[in-house]
Amino acid sequence: MKDRLNNILFSNGFDYENDSQSIYMKLYNAIAKAIINKKLPGDYQLPPTRVLAQDLKLSRSTVIKAYEILSVEKYIYSVQGSGYFVNDIEHKKIQHILATNAEDGAAPLVSKRALQFRKNVHIMNRGEYKGIAFRPGLPPLDIFPIRQWQSITNKYWKEITLSDLSYRHTLGLDDLRKNIVTYLNIYRNIQCNYQQVVIVTGSLHSLSILGDLFLDKNDEVILENPTYANAIALFKSLNAKIVAAKIDKEGMCIESIKNTRLKNPKLIYTTPSNQYPTGVQMSLNRRLEILDWAAKNDCLIIEDDYDHEFSNWSNPVTSIFGLDKGNRVIYQGTFNKLLHPSIRLGYLIVPENYIDDIKAMYEQSLRFVSPVTQQVMSDFIEKDYFSQHLRKVVRISNERRVFFTNCFKEIFKDEVELLSATNGLHFIAKLPKHINDVAFSKVLGQNGIVVFPYSKYFFKGKRENGFLMGFSSVSESVIKIKLEKMHRIFEKYKANKFSQI
Repeated sequence: MKDRLNNILFSNGFDYENDSQSIYMKLYNAIAKAIINKKLPGDYQLPPTRVLAQDLKLSRSTVIKAYEILSVEKYIYSVQGSGYFVNDIEHKKIQHILATNAEDGAAPLVSKRALQFRKNVHIMNRGEYKGIAFRPGLPPLDIFPIRQWQSITNKYWKEITLSDLSYRHTLGLDDLRKNIVTYLNIYRNIQCNYQQVVIVTGSLHSLSILGDLFLDKNDEVILENPTYANAIALFKSLNAKIVAAKIDKEGMCIESIKNTRLKNPKLIYTTPSNQYPTGVQMSLNRRLEILDWAAKNDCLIIEDDYDHEFSNWSNPVTSIFGLDKGNRVIYQGTFNKLLHPSIRLGYLIVPENYIDDIKAMYEQSLRFVSPVTQQVMSDFIEKDYFSQHLRKVVRISNERRVFFTNCFKEIFKDEVELLSATNGLHFIAKLPKHINDVAFSKVLGQNGIVVFPYSKYFFKGKRENGFLMGFSSVSESVIKIKLEKMHRIFEKYKANKFSQI
């Protein structure tokens, strides 16, 4: 059987050394042609995939794929426990077009927009390496109440109805949107209608929606400098013209762009509660200045309330959204920094006149926020589990911030400067000028320590050299072990004698 089938296959054009076609398609064509030409009769048993793969010196997956296509097109059939057999094609209505050996034509080019996204993806901080210490933006992952979350999830599936399995509201579940409004009213003194709330997967998803909604080519976007590296990449990819506003001790300085010739400013993107990455909290006066500037220049403000709970817990400052009287502010927040990033859940609050536009965009593109996650999150808030967890997160984070600071200074002494503690979930460590933060971050990543290069947060002027380091995601014992390892790598790197540790 082996020799007969092999001879039939090669006589029907099977040649895996010819690169003009994929191997599984060559095998498929050879077998199909043999069946059509009656060289393989009906009910003929084909060799097992493992045997044929070994005979032809192919991978088993290649043979399996060829058999699967032949089965779909009814050239062969399978009998459980016995194998694959040739169909009697005289009694089958089979339409078959053998793939040719002709060279494929040129594939269509991707769009100019796609090329822009590929061009700018290097700007992002993507966390390419495994590990959680010291990745910025992570909460204390070890204290997440898994059992409470699991209990609510189990209850959801126990009580689910058939209608719950159908399509749900485009902008998010009403229960969750209403509970978010209650939460924001209590913790952030924000007043809004639940119908203004749009459920998203996180901050970058929010910015992507808003970029599509408002930006045409060369429209101007005003960003803090430095700012969220992923936002820089996104707005560049959307062909916006990015304008840099300086950061000082009061936060974003809108006056710093007064001499910039602006043609069509559309958006101001700011992180006022805890400026990302510097940690400066925007003063009330600056918030009012930005609102006034936006009103005079027909511009919208995107308020990313990054790390609000950590920077406003004791002495809260009114949000720009709360100060706005002219529907010029879009507010965005996320649960990813408070629970865990894998939950992929955030929200936008938009002026009512833009709701229909966002809904239309959603219905034609991205509706991938799981209703299950939304409902469980809604119940998590309603049962007061979220409030309890939030208090614990703030307490544990503050404790780990103090421990990290003391431990870092004890280990690194004056070799690396740790900037004054922000109230958020990261520190900035300033590196010596002769050490490149991008290159050194790769070395650390390869050794299980994740940091983000500070220089990537700047898009105009001088780039500062350092790291963003999270501190709250792991226990104090792990913090100490990882900092000691980081110092050993640092010493070897300085001496140009670094090897994998």
